[in-house]
Amino acid sequence: MEFGKLRSLVELDLSGCSQLGCLPDSIVDLLQLKTFRLQSCHNLTNLSKEFGKLQSLVELDLSGCSQLGYLPYSIVDLSQLKTFRLRNCHNLTNLPMEFGKLQSLVELDLSSCSQLGCLPDSIVDLSQLKTFQLQSCHNLTNLPMEFGKLRSLVELHLFGCSQLGCLPESIVHLSHLKTFLLGGCHNLTNLPMEFGKLRSLVELHLSGCSQLGCLLDSIVDLSQLKTFLLGGCDNLTNLPMEFGKLQSLVGLDLSGCSRLGCLPDSIVDLSQLKTFLLRGCDNLTNLPMEFGKLRSLVELDLSGCSQ
Repeated sequence: MEFGKLRSLVELDLSGCSQLGCLPDSIVDLLQLKTFRLQSCHNLTNLSKEFGKLQSLVELDLSGCSQLGYLPYSIVDLSQLKTFRLRNCHNLTNLPMEFGKLQSLVELDLSSCSQLGCLPDSIVDLSQLKTFQLQSCHNLTNLPMEFGKLRSLVELHLFGCSQLGCLPESIVHLSHLKTFLLGGCHNLTNLPMEFGKLRSLVELHLSGCSQLGCLLDSIVDLSQLKTFLLGGCDNLTNLPMEFGKLQSLVGLDLSGCSRLGCLPDSIVDLSQLKTFLLRGCDNLTNLPMEFGKLRSLVELDLSGCSQ
């Protein structure tokens, strides 16, 4: 096929071509191509070794290409690529070692790449990366030690990474991070000592982190935090004494924290708090005497607090 003769082509969408098993070699001659979508091409097993010749590519979507087992090394030559989606590429086991050469990348989606066991160390060189989605990468056991070099990162999704046992200490250097989703990381036992350095955080999800036994005192330094979800952290026994310093907090979910015996008195200082969920906190025996100071509270759920 001489598909590559369409030299003026800027956008190509082959999404849903579920019987497409391969692409013609000539496709790498589409030198003006900026957007290439191949979503749900379930039969696609590989890309051309010379795929990196598509130097004008800005967006590449391979989401749902469930038979794609690897990426060609030349893919790191896509120097203009800003958006790369690989969601639900269940057969993908690794990324090229020099993946960090994709210096223009702003968004990377590896969600539900369930065979992906690790990330190449070079990924920390993606200096423009703002959104990194890794949710439900069930085989991912760790992040590169220098992960904190991703200084432009604004959103990091690790929800459902059930084999992830710890976070690298360097993660506290993600000074622009606003959204951090760690819910369902069942193996996560603690957070980095200086977690409170993430002062741009607005949303933190730790729901279902069932091995998390305590929160570090530094967490109260997250002065911009608005949403804090801790539902299902059934190993959590207490909150930091100065928890009330989280002055921007609007939503707090402690549902199902069945070992939580009491709340710190300072919690009444959360003057912006509107939603407070405590349902199923079986061990909670009382509320602070001055609980009524939470004047902004709109929703309070104490159902199932049997003590």
